[in-house]
Formats: sequence, structure tokens, C-alpha cells
Amino acid sequence: MHQFTLDLIFDTIGWIGALLFLVSYFLLISKRWLATSFAFHLCNILGGVLLSASTLYDASYPATFVNLVWAIIAGYGMYNDQVKNNKHHSG
Repeated sequence: MHQFTLDLIFDTIGWIGALLFLVSYFLLISKRWLATSFAFHLCNILGGVLLSASTLYDASYPATFVNLVWAIIAGYGMYNDQVKNNKHHSG
């Protein structure tokens, strides 16, 4: 693949990740989503993964680290919320 094509692909991936972060944050502060909502967590996980791919491609390792950790934290939040939700509904 040509360098220009790879650059375009990874830039696009990064822009999608950034938009997912911004949209999820806007929907949170506008009270359309809760911090415990599945969609909020999913957008943060996907945003973190996509931005990590883009920053890794660009060799921006501090940004890659922050975005991967962000995705992991969002995954942890999603897991915790699902466990609490299941306990609430089952007992």
C-alpha cells in the first residue's frame, strides 16, 4: 500500500475515534446519556482503541498509552455497570 493511503486510513481512524469521544462527552453533559450507559462506555472504548491505532501509527507513544488506558478504564466501567445491573435485576 502506498504511504499516502496508509496515512489517510490511520488519520480517518483517528478522526472517527476523536468524534466518538466528543459526541459521547456532549451527550453526557447534555444529560442525554448517563455515565453508566452502555452506549457511553462503548463510544469511549471504541474512541480509545481507534485513537490508539492512529497514534501508534504516528509513533506518538504517550498519546497511544493515554488512549489505551482510557479504553481499558471504559471497559472496566462497562463491566462494573453490567455486574451491578445484573445483581439489581436478579436479587
